Amino acid sequence: MKYLLITLMFTSSNFLLAKPKFTDQQIAAMTPQYFKRNHSAPKLTGLKIYTDNGQRIYQVEIQVTRNRSNDDLSFAVSALANMGQYAKKPFKKYVVIMHSDMRGKNSDICEANSRCTADYMIRKQVTYDHWYKKCITFTSG
Repeated sequence: MKYLLITLMFTSSNFLLAKPKFTDQQIAAMTPQYFKRNHSAPKLTGLKIYTDNGQRIYQVEIQVTRNRSNDDLSFAVSALANMGQYAKKPFKKYVVIMHSDMRGKNSDICEANSRCTADYMIRKQVTYDHWYKKCITFTSG
């Protein structure tokens, strides 16, 4: 009986420490609220969760201003990392498409490895320099 109680206590404490896991539809529904609740967040203009070549991708499109584009990108990538950690099926890549308010400027696309991004933004296991050099790439759309 004593061992049964100890086993039950251990099992229930592990269950209480586990993070809730959400479906893609739930993550997609919660993402706009994540952006709305922070007054300095960029405007969210699109959201997509999909699979490409076997890789699960969590993508947002944002409207950025010239003066705040770095802050807007940081917020968006952080939002993806924070929301992505609660997905039932892990994401392989986070994508942020930044539409500029400057006329004639193409959209910029940032792709981030999800595990490496979580290591930097959530677990604080790697430095900003490591993350910037090894975990993300930029392209022009």
